Amino acid sequence: MVLFTPLLIAAQVHHRLIIQEIMADPTPAVALPPYEWVEIKNISKEVISLQNWRLIAGSSASSSFPTYFLAPDSLLILCNTAAQVALSKYGKTLALSSFPSLSNEGEVIALRDPTGKTIHSVSYTTDWYAFPWKAEGGWTLEMINATNPCQEQNNWRASQQAAGGSPGQMNQSSIGAIEPVRPVYAFAKDAWSLHLVFNRPLDSTIISRGEWISAYPAIQWQSIRLMPPQYTEAIVMLSQPLLADSIIQLTIKELTNCNGIKEQGFFVIKTGLASPADRGSVILNEILFHPRSSGEEFIECVNNGKKIIAVSDLRIALRNSGGLVGSSYKLAVHPLALLPGQHMAFSRDTHAIRREYLVPATATLQKTNPFVTLPNEEGRIVLLNTQGEILDELSYDESWHFELLQQKEGVSLERLDPNAASQNRNNWHSAASTIGFATPGQKNSQTISNTIPQGNFEINPAVFSPDLDGWEDQCSLVYGNMGSGQVISVSIVDAKGTLVKKLVPRALLSNNGYFSWNGTFESGKQCEAGVYVFIIEQYDLQGRTKTTRLPVTLTYSFKKV
Repeated sequence: MVLFTPLLIAAQVHHRLIIQEIMADPTPAVALPPYEWVEIKNISKEVISLQNWRLIAGSSASSSFPTYFLAPDSLLILCNTAAQVALSKYGKTLALSSFPSLSNEGEVIALRDPTGKTIHSVSYTTDWYAFPWKAEGGWTLEMINATNPCQEQNNWRASQQAAGGSPGQMNQSSIGAIEPVRPVYAFAKDAWSLHLVFNRPLDSTIISRGEWISAYPAIQWQSIRLMPPQYTEAIVMLSQPLLADSIIQLTIKELTNCNGIKEQGFFVIKTGLASPADRGSVILNEILFHPRSSGEEFIECVNNGKKIIAVSDLRIALRNSGGLVGSSYKLAVHPLALLPGQHMAFSRDTHAIRREYLVPATATLQKTNPFVTLPNEEGRIVLLNTQGEILDELSYDESWHFELLQQKEGVSLERLDPNAASQNRNNWHSAASTIGFATPGQKNSQTISNTIPQGNFEINPAVFSPDLDGWEDQCSLVYGNMGSGQVISVSIVDAKGTLVKKLVPRALLSNNGYFSWNGTFESGKQCEAGVYVFIIEQYDLQGRTKTTRLPVTLTYSFKKV
């Protein structure tokens, strides 16, 4: 039985006074005075007394507002005393003896009423400008739709006014679509609490009742609290501790947004209490080290074990030419759950990744800044845990890409077999063209089923089509059940017996593994369609020899139905 215990929390006051324009970085000035300011608007139907209100920016607070009455549907520019004269020609101003400094990079700014309640808050970032050159200074951020102050990034953009902003005037931006409220992610910070983060603010009174959430397997909780000033994070305090590595499925429906409107929606999100990451539990699975000029690098990891791993326990670094590991960067601040088998891609700019590639809603991307800078030609990526233990490592080279690929920019390298060695160039392949040359946060387009064959050797698949369309772009000679001391050499010939490629000059085999062929000659030229033969010469230290011939068909027309 799920237990709900009501909390003694004062109801969240719905927005009546809002922040609708922000000048956080006034220099270099476009045409407005070079001062920071914030414009507020009364969207209620009543006159609001502003005496003893405060403007909060990050951890700083303004001085108390003096006596001022703001009429309905009216604007007011908040600034410091030095800026009042210059800004007053644009509209009504209220000078504060102590005006908090606004961060150029972004932070939470909020309006608090005399009782200390947050009436409206905005968590802006430089991404909201959309145009990087506007983020460099002189341009304001304007709210698009004042009737929906709960909406954040998609409801803000850089001013389109030639002067750089519109103080004292209605924002001249078209009303955008209102994004439905939904959960973004959930995590267990410890055994006694679950945290759920949403894309938009919620109504704290309704959320605290707990009617919007259920769990499988059922868990009992004592209270639910929505965290001010943003009201986008709900903390569920439990009456029984969570078990490590036990996946919890949360069902969330009919969320009430900060305007008090219940939205129709049904969401399922999985999380759980994580265990420490150890070697091999999380592996490098896909890398984009040479993005297009409009794109961004990314590194994808996959949970290759049976435990839940906290992403905050993972760090990424590069090893230099001298063998030393450089500065490492935490992949997430919160202990987001990386579930067994789950993929997650990390990048400085996830918006650029979604813009450049076909990223479905089910894919998981995580913004990580600061982040490593991957060299375009070759590099050594190191995945560590917070204790500094190496979980996985990869020395990549641009020559690992498909030989006939004319343009390598914007093409990722995908791992073929999660259970094969990372440091094996045959275990990596260029992503398929049909999926846009990368699969961040989702299953790779290029994979291999490294099942142990019935005999010692097997060709998988028997028919392949090396045209980089994502369907059987290469074939593999898979081996298994090998005894110790087995040495082989592998040649590929055409139907006439002419040598095409010396695939393996000589190799001492492990118990099982594979070698891959992408349908090219030694010169790198593409082979014609037809039947080819793998000739496997096998011998051991006792002088026993064996030759095996296995055919494979190369085609450019037959497709998977």
